[in-house]
Amino acid sequence: MKVLIVEDEPLLREGLIRKIDWNRLSLTLAGEAGDGFEAMFQLVSCQPDIILTDVRMPGMDGLQFINQARVVCPNAKFVIISGFNEFEYVREALLNHVKDYLLKPIDKEKLHVLLAGLVEELQMERQQEEERSKLHALDKMIRQSHLQPLDFQLTHLISEQDSPMDGLPLEFVRSNSFASVSVRIVYRIETSRFKENEEPLARFAVQNSIENALAALPVEAIAFKHAYHSEEIVVFLASRTSPLDPGTIVDTLTQTVKWIGQHLGLIVSIGVGGAKKELTQLRLSSLEARKALQNRLLFGGGHVYTDVANHSPSAAVFPLLQQAERSLTALLADGQHREFLDYATQLFHTLAESPDARYDHMEYLYTEIVHILRKHAAKTAIELPNWNLGTPIASLENFTDWRDIMQVIKQQLERLSHVLNGGSERSCDDIIESVQQYVQQHYEEELSLQWVSDTYYIHPNYFSKRFKHIVGSSYNDYVTRVRIERSKELLKTTTLKIARISELVGYEDQSYFCNVFKKVTGVSPSAYRV
Repeated sequence: MKVLIVEDEPLLREGLIRKIDWNRLSLTLAGEAGDGFEAMFQLVSCQPDIILTDVRMPGMDGLQFINQARVVCPNAKFVIISGFNEFEYVREALLNHVKDYLLKPIDKEKLHVLLAGLVEELQMERQQEEERSKLHALDKMIRQSHLQPLDFQLTHLISEQDSPMDGLPLEFVRSNSFASVSVRIVYRIETSRFKENEEPLARFAVQNSIENALAALPVEAIAFKHAYHSEEIVVFLASRTSPLDPGTIVDTLTQTVKWIGQHLGLIVSIGVGGAKKELTQLRLSSLEARKALQNRLLFGGGHVYTDVANHSPSAAVFPLLQQAERSLTALLADGQHREFLDYATQLFHTLAESPDARYDHMEYLYTEIVHILRKHAAKTAIELPNWNLGTPIASLENFTDWRDIMQVIKQQLERLSHVLNGGSERSCDDIIESVQQYVQQHYEEELSLQWVSDTYYIHPNYFSKRFKHIVGSSYNDYVTRVRIERSKELLKTTTLKIARISELVGYEDQSYFCNVFKKVTGVSPSAYRV
């Protein structure tokens, strides 16, 4: 790791150099400078990873230097060193995302601890960038549609009865034991490895990880992307020598799911269908895998599910609902919507805690509660939106956890209260138009999908899909485009600093703003301004 030291007093600069244990920290002195102008000349040639700079210097002070240096070295870590213990310097340094602010005289041990932490942070970022570069190299295989003819062909195979087996490799067809593994990526991104617009890359990374894991087993594997469900990957497994061992397959996939969570920051759920003797039964195995996968709504993501036993929904749920139906109806009649939601949540929680519970049971309970809501709406002449009440089971496709169901019920109750209190219904398309107008005028605010949901009483998944259908881009891409267009105006018509423009268009992190700007326009903000 390379260090650049910027200090206008030579003796203090030399003293600072001596305080750093270069070998122990694996650091090298890349350059020295007496002011900001001199430091700017050295940046291009030495490309430092860590920059220690004074604040008060002739010509260009430390804060001005940092603001300009970030354009040349966006990934460098800055530390301010100064003898001026003034709040305004500290505040402005923090606004410039400086890693720390140290006062003279510098404590050697504190400096060592700080530098060690920065080295560790840089090493981690480099490792992540290296892994990311590998994924982007693989990403060249993914084109605009992200689907190949074989994806459509095999999707048709598991979607249609009596579909021909064309497209399957000959060695796979000659196998004597078959199974299907359906893999669904639940996009709860826990790290910055993947951004919101990198879904195809994330899906490709998961598919690649699973294929590599299965390659170690004595099986033939064919993985493909489901043509109609962008978040789903399907894998066919076959064995020519002996029947497939479900235990080994599940253990391998379980380890792979953990690895993906730790290294890619993605929560993946897997459903495994039963092994079949006939190739024509792959579709049945795939359906079993999908049904097993639905149990993630009860028990959460990040697991491998294999339970495909046929359970009676009413046997587990009916005793719960028999006692609760009258109470839920009474709570609605009395307008006690908060209590209704609490009661319904308790029912789902009780079901989720049951070791014998299965997706079928949750589906049954959800449908019955929706019917209670629908009957009350009809009785009170209130028309609730039918995007989820009309076909309640279909809406479960968009959920990843049973708590998502509670959000739907909550929003229906809020809409019910809104109408009863004199509000009016609005179609989803009206809401989309209103949201677009608001974003155009308030692009600097927090404008997440959750904000849309809380403001307009609409489920985020439904709004997101409808928005993309109507507008032609995802909601998040739309917000980004509006912000970048406004920032382009500010760059051309004002002399405001890039950090300030970043804040004005809704980005607190200047580095992230610069990355987004370049990704959208192809050039950095500073280059666009020239």
